[in-house]
Amino acid sequence: MTAETLGELFRKAGRRFADNVAIISRGEERTFAEVIENGWRLTHVLRARGLEPGTSVAAMLGDRVESLEVYVGLALGGYTAVHVNDRLTAPELDHVLTDSGSVALIHTDQVSKVAAESALADRLSAWLSIDESPPPGATPYAEALAGAEASPLPIDRSSEDIALIGYTSGTTGFPKGVLVSHRAVVNCVKLVPYAYRMPLQGHVAFPGGWSFVSGLWGVIFPHFYTGGTVAFIPGATPEEWGRHMVEHGATFTLGLTPLIPGLLAALEAYPEALGTLQSVLHSGGPLPAELAEKLVGTIGDRLVETWGMTEVIGPITITNRGDWTGHGTARDIFSSVGRPLPTASVRVVDSEGHTVPDGEIGELVIEADTMFSGYHGQPEKTAEVFRDGEYFTGDLGYRDEAGYFYLTGRAQDLIISGGANVYPAEVERVLLSMEEVVDAAVFGLPDERWGEAVSAAVVPVPGTEISEEAVRDYARSQLAGYKKPVNVFFVDELPRNASSKVMKHVLKERFVQGTEDEVEGGRR
Repeated sequence: MTAETLGELFRKAGRRFADNVAIISRGEERTFAEVIENGWRLTHVLRARGLEPGTSVAAMLGDRVESLEVYVGLALGGYTAVHVNDRLTAPELDHVLTDSGSVALIHTDQVSKVAAESALADRLSAWLSIDESPPPGATPYAEALAGAEASPLPIDRSSEDIALIGYTSGTTGFPKGVLVSHRAVVNCVKLVPYAYRMPLQGHVAFPGGWSFVSGLWGVIFPHFYTGGTVAFIPGATPEEWGRHMVEHGATFTLGLTPLIPGLLAALEAYPEALGTLQSVLHSGGPLPAELAEKLVGTIGDRLVETWGMTEVIGPITITNRGDWTGHGTARDIFSSVGRPLPTASVRVVDSEGHTVPDGEIGELVIEADTMFSGYHGQPEKTAEVFRDGEYFTGDLGYRDEAGYFYLTGRAQDLIISGGANVYPAEVERVLLSMEEVVDAAVFGLPDERWGEAVSAAVVPVPGTEISEEAVRDYARSQLAGYKKPVNVFFVDELPRNASSKVMKHVLKERFVQGTEDEVEGGRR
């Protein structure tokens, strides 16, 4: 276990890689030395406003080079950085400010309108806006830093002090603040380069942004630690993505499931990118086995499939190169999330907490070196999921005889229909393999006969014709009869929260009165 703080890790990297480019965004760039210098300037600005180390500072940041300076500066100064998803609304921002006890807010121009609508921003001790036209009441970030010193300050923080507060996605209510210690985040930052096979002083073509806190400790901070460059290319077309990787010699890239087809198109147009590309990280929910197989067919053993969550600060399971070259022993590697890293262990348990045999589905329970320190201000919620040093994830899955793990869904999403368990992820995988379907979500609705009826909200490919019966027939051809959707609803898009997770409770509320009692052939 490390005793190093995140600020110390950044300070050392800044000295070791001073002249390297740390970040590229919107046509601007910053070297490591410049990031560290402006980080100390930010610390002086906050100290001048009475903010002592340990104070919570909210960061609601978009695609700017200054965003890295903010996180580095907060770590150098010993502040607790409260990560605020830049997709949140003003009421959601106010909830995070209140819940976290933040006394300052720093934001970029993309969210200035939201910050201006906040009921709390102008009451804070400091409100800094990275915007050429900041909202009324906010101090321009550049102006504040221009008059500040850049000299280091003595900061007394320990490894168990809280470095970050990251908020869960809150699919059914307000999100919970996950307390991330310096110990947990530093252990993660040092683990990730090994786990994701990041080379020293590499270059990441990053098609994402700052929305998700996991991007900090999973991509941005580890590249800073290893002297690499993070180049932000959000919204890039496949042409732009491929060209960037070739021109910059990208060693690493990643994509959420919806971005994988774009990555495949980028590599089809620029196959020479594979000359430098060493790893491709997939994240953000299950990757359909058919798409995973297609991706491996293009990139070979570069694929890194993993499983983790905010509460455990980083990856828990991982695949390795041998898994994709036929040297692994997984039952079905294209459906697996790999095996536990040496920093974690995973058990599959029943409702009583007892370990179940291989192949049997249960709840996945984790013990890890990167464990969170609890939910902010919610000890009862912490006690519900954190027991005897293990985190009860709420994820359902199983382990095969070779030690590989597989996810089957969330415990709260499990459908019990006629006494049989139906795992939504399994049905969603099948529906997403239909050529006419671009997105799908499966959930249970009350049913007098079966208790719960398997139901699906389906987003058709624009311009295609597809019927409810066609969806049922296709599912029945791939799955047992009791698993096929009884209710099929066609929608233009699925409701998602700020973390892009489908809000199934919204779908249930919308369609609970809309089930068609006359649907026949529900089970065969």
